[in-house]
Amino acid sequence: MMESAETGPCLWMVVSQNLYGIRIEKLEKLGKNEVRDWENSLESAPFDLKLKLPNPMMMMRHFVFDSKLFLAGVTDFDTKIYQISCVGDGKLKLANAEESAIPKPPTLLHSCYLADIQGDVYLVVHNPIEGVREAGLWVLSSRSRIWERLNPPPTAVPLYDNGCLCYRDWEGFTLNDVLFLQVECCPLQPFTQKPDYMAYVYNSKDDSWRLLGRPFSFKDLHFYNALVPVSSLGDVGNCSVALTWELKHDPIFPCRVKYDIHALLVDNKDDYCVHKHQCLNELFKGIQPSFFDSLLSQINIVDLGNSKVSIIISGNIFDDVGDGISVICMSVAELELIQEEEQKFLSVVRVLVNQVYSMAPHIEDSSVEVIRASFVSSLIKHPCSHDCISPMKQRNLAIGTNPSNPTTPLEQQ
Repeated sequence: MMESAETGPCLWMVVSQNLYGIRIEKLEKLGKNEVRDWENSLESAPFDLKLKLPNPMMMMRHFVFDSKLFLAGVTDFDTKIYQISCVGDGKLKLANAEESAIPKPPTLLHSCYLADIQGDVYLVVHNPIEGVREAGLWVLSSRSRIWERLNPPPTAVPLYDNGCLCYRDWEGFTLNDVLFLQVECCPLQPFTQKPDYMAYVYNSKDDSWRLLGRPFSFKDLHFYNALVPVSSLGDVGNCSVALTWELKHDPIFPCRVKYDIHALLVDNKDDYCVHKHQCLNELFKGIQPSFFDSLLSQINIVDLGNSKVSIIISGNIFDDVGDGISVICMSVAELELIQEEEQKFLSVVRVLVNQVYSMAPHIEDSSVEVIRASFVSSLIKHPCSHDCISPMKQRNLAIGTNPSNPTTPLEQQ
């Protein structure tokens, strides 16, 4: 959490055109809705704050530095960084970040991963393009306040290896303040070849990367997606509790998918194997539609602290009564460790939120509002300014109001 909070802790959600916020104290009271009409009577997503972003093509990435929240993206082969702050009374301001607050990144922020680790910001670029961007690892230190170059990750793998594998984009995440990169290697002939994977871990003590053997695996299962650690669960020894997900494709129409939620007990030692695994699909019981569109949906898992997690699936659904509807399925649950059972190690104490909301009132054109990133943060107070974004007014489901064209600083009436 940031210091000197003025908005209070909020769950923020980044989409291509907007930044949305829900105050945590409100989020945990949204409750459950067991009866819903997918097509006609879904409630509007209950956002408290909305900020129009400058360019939907920038694919904004967030990070925190010096207790300030920044969004960064690339346009016209140039990196733009914006600072978001509070100007009082729940009003927000977005403005170009001064280089005195945040130095310009050393390379374009395409195909990269940004991580906040103990007050420092790590930038990993893992897909170089000659003459455009280079692969590398940099850290923006809270002490030096400059970007310092570190040992680059060994991720320059060929697109094809022996004519049998193609490599997807690398996935970056942190676990106990340790930086990981892993990638699934997909067979070109999936019916005759098994998928493979590569994973590296970074050691900040000696500035080195190490190829891992078979991390994040349990028996014959391997988890390719990012792991999200869950805090405040008590003593788990030299292990971490993390949540992740897996896509389940419709065997007839592979573009239709469902999301399975998994909990892992991960060994923090050299091999990072999984000691225990269990499925937590009960968190989405009754609120996940028949299928999502695989290209127009995404899942976000966020640690809320105090043994609570938020899981949001957003995007277009394929359903018998509502093809193409844009929704967010939201679950907030409190977890606890259990010791009695041999394999099961987590218990869902209570599900605080189990809801489906419509994104229709928030869509300004024919675009799909898929939540690309979600995180918890409070905003610090900014010196008073009339250029600000006001808290969202509640709107009816049927009609959404188009905001005015964005300016710098951005404004919305």
